[in-house]
Amino acid sequence: MCRMESSNQVASNTGAHDRNRMAIIAVVVAVALAVAGLSWWAVSAHHASRLAQAQSTCAQAADRLRVAQNKYDALHDGDAANAATITSKQVADATTVTVLASTYAQQAPQRAACNVDGATALGEAAVRIDKNTAWYDQHTVELRKATDAVNKSHDAKTLQDARGALDEQVKAAQAKVKGSAGKVKDDKTRKDLKTLIDKASKIKDGTDVKAMNSQAKQLNTLMGKVDASMKAKTDADRKAAEEQAQREAEAAAAAAQAQAQQQAQQYVAPQQSYTPTYTVPQQSYTPQYTAPQQTTPQYTAPAQPAQPATPSKPNTGSGPISGGHGMTGPCDAACQAEAMKPIQR
Repeated sequence: MCRMESSNQVASNTGAHDRNRMAIIAVVVAVALAVAGLSWWAVSAHHASRLAQAQSTCAQAADRLRVAQNKYDALHDGDAANAATITSKQVADATTVTVLASTYAQQAPQRAACNVDGATALGEAAVRIDKNTAWYDQHTVELRKATDAVNKSHDAKTLQDARGALDEQVKAAQAKVKGSAGKVKDDKTRKDLKTLIDKASKIKDGTDVKAMNSQAKQLNTLMGKVDASMKAKTDADRKAAEEQAQREAEAAAAAAQAQAQQQAQQYVAPQQSYTPTYTVPQQSYTPQYTAPQQTTPQYTAPAQPAQPATPSKPNTGSGPISGGHGMTGPCDAACQAEAMKPIQR
């Protein structure tokens, strides 16, 4: 009996021991599983945290790149592009144009983005993005410096040209005022030009390019008005001279006509029918008259009256007309009386 009880007791103890072992194993397994689960969770959480951090870092880098790139593009396509159109002849220092051309032509880096998987890849992308951002920041500074240099040199050349142009206009205007004295129809144009010359002479020593260009333009306009006034006076003088010459010519013609009329009035035209006249010689001369003889004349009436011969030359009064005092035949008392009349001059 005792042995049987002892055997049962031993078996009972053995069964309890096995149950304890199983419980312990179960606990150990459970603990192991729990530890493994915790480890996996920890690892997963770490990886998730690292990935999230990498994503955030890359996103922030991309934002910085976008800002830097926008600044560079705005400068490159705006002020720098305008300055790049300026030539070396339009600046005071030609080297500024060369430097800008070189800086403006720089090639931007290849695009980098966060469109990758994994924390490692994201980290590498963030590094590339930061390098690009540094390139844009640096070249924005260099491009701005080169652009400003060209613009400053261009402004200096523009001021120099404006000042030189205004100075030339002032000198031309001064010569115009001097050369137009007494030659303008309206002297107010010269006075206005003198006033503007004094004003322009003060402005040309300043830095206001707009004012200089305006003064040069006004000087040119007023010089044109002086020229127009000079031409007006020249035309008026020429017209007055032509009118005076015409009046003198008309007066001369009228005087010549009057003189011709006076001479015509003093001139007596010869009679159409010629009557022989006798001009008494200037010397004292007593006409000798011979009476007809007492013999009875034999008279035969002519068929028609004899026509006196036309003298070839006018009687100069130096002597009697040849042929018996202008008579061509016998003359009665009436005929002789007619011959004694003086010639009317």
